[in-house]
Amino acid sequence: MSIDLDIKTLLSSYAHITLFILMLSIGLSQGFANIAYLWRRPSLLLRCLLASFVVVPLAAMLINQVIPMAFAVKVGLATMAICPGAPMIYRKLLKGRALPHLAGSFQVTTALLAVVVVPLWLSILAHLYPNDITVAPATIFKQVALAQLIPIAVGLAIRQWFPDLAEDLDQPVFKLGSFLLLGLLLVILVVALPKVLTAGVLPVIGAVLFAAVCLISGHMLGGPEPASRLTIAVANGTRNAGLALAIATANFPNPGILAAIATYALFAAIAGSIYSNLYQKQLARQEAAMMP
Repeated sequence: MSIDLDIKTLLSSYAHITLFILMLSIGLSQGFANIAYLWRRPSLLLRCLLASFVVVPLAAMLINQVIPMAFAVKVGLATMAICPGAPMIYRKLLKGRALPHLAGSFQVTTALLAVVVVPLWLSILAHLYPNDITVAPATIFKQVALAQLIPIAVGLAIRQWFPDLAEDLDQPVFKLGSFLLLGLLLVILVVALPKVLTAGVLPVIGAVLFAAVCLISGHMLGGPEPASRLTIAVANGTRNAGLALAIATANFPNPGILAAIATYALFAAIAGSIYSNLYQKQLARQEAAMMP
C-alpha cells in the first residue's frame, strides 16, 4: 500500500508541475490583448462557452448512461469532459486556415473560467456517484487555481511588462511542458492502459463518440465563418488532459481513471487531426470550384 501511495503522490506532483508549466507558457505567448478577442464578440463567446462547458459535459454524462462501461472509464470520460482549454491549442492552430488569435482567446478564457466551472461540475458528479466521488468543491477550486490561474497570471504579467523576457522564455517553457505532458501520458498508458483494454470495445466506442461530440458541437456553434468553425471545433475537441490528470491523481485512487483519461486524450488528438485535414480539404475544393 505504501508503494501505491508513493506512486500516486509522485504522479500527482508530476501532473501538477506539468500543468503549471504549460499554463505559464499560455500566459507568456498570449498577452492581455489576445485574451480580449472573444470578449469583444459576446455572441461567439457565449456559443464557445455553451459548447465547452455545457454541451460536452452533458454529452459525456449521456454516453456514460447509454454505454455500460466500468466506473473508472466513466469517471475518466467525465473528468476530461469538464476540463476544457488544452494548453497546446494555440500552437496547434498556428498553421492552416484556423485563427490563432481566436484559439488563444478561447484557450485562456476557458482555462480561467475552469477555476469556477470545474468544481461546480465535480460537485454534480459527486451527486451522481455519491458513494464513489466525495471531492469537496473548495479542494478542486484550490487545485485548479494553483495549477492554472496563478501560472497564467504570471505569464501574462511577464508578457505585459517584460516582453523581451517573455519572447525568450516562450518556446523553451512550452517545449518543456509539452515534453513533460507527453511523458506523463506515456507513463500512464504503459502502466494502466491494460486495465482499460480488458474492459473490451465499449470504452473505445465511448471515446470515439465523445471525440465526435466535442468536434461537432464546436463546429456547429463556432459561427458561420469557416475559419472560426474550424478553430472552435478543434479547440473544443482538445480537452485539457493535463488538468484532468492533475485532478484525478490528486483525488481518485483508481489507476483505471488515469488510463481512461490518457486514452480519451489520444482519441481526441487523432479525431481532431482527421477533422481538421478533411474540413480544410473540403474548403479548398469549394474555393477551387468557385474560381473561374
